[in-house]
Amino acid sequence: MLTFVCATANPHKARELEEILRDLGSFTLLPRPAEIASIEEDGLTFEDNAILKASAVCSATGRAALADDSGLEVAALSGQPGVFSARYAGEGASDAANRQKLLRELDGVTDRAARFVAAVAVAFPDGVILVVEGAVEGTIAEADSGEDGFGYDSLFIPREGDGRTFAAMSALEKNELSHRGRALASMVEALRHAGRR
Repeated sequence: MLTFVCATANPHKARELEEILRDLGSFTLLPRPAEIASIEEDGLTFEDNAILKASAVCSATGRAALADDSGLEVAALSGQPGVFSARYAGEGASDAANRQKLLRELDGVTDRAARFVAAVAVAFPDGVILVVEGAVEGTIAEADSGEDGFGYDSLFIPREGDGRTFAAMSALEKNELSHRGRALASMVEALRHAGRR
């Protein structure tokens, strides 16, 4: 049984990571210790930020740490909000404020193609770092739809789905299609290939 400390401070992400890892089997995810200070996510890519977070939590705890950094890339906005997805409407912005800004930016835009991207990194105390990425293509809805999920889930309609947003799906349905689910499945393979499980 592999045990990781969860590096994310976002409770929604932490819960989703735990659910997906449980479904993949043989993993335990410990909560991020409350005494670990906020980690500045100043990387230029999702991969950079995932490595920053995993490395910082591994260093602070002396245990293997798993981090996710993810966001939404919108074609008509040249890939924005990208790594700024969580603070698109400003530092400390709510999910609703971020979604409202996105809808304003896309007002009258017909090309609403987008993709969710997730980078997952695992940092080990011996200095080994593994990082993988997962993505899912889709479109941005004209308005919020669905009651579940978080972030931009109520606006994102995955191409491989049935026309519902991620927020209108059950957690199991979303995890089977999501960028985070794909990245974690790839991480399982990377851990196996590296002889870490």
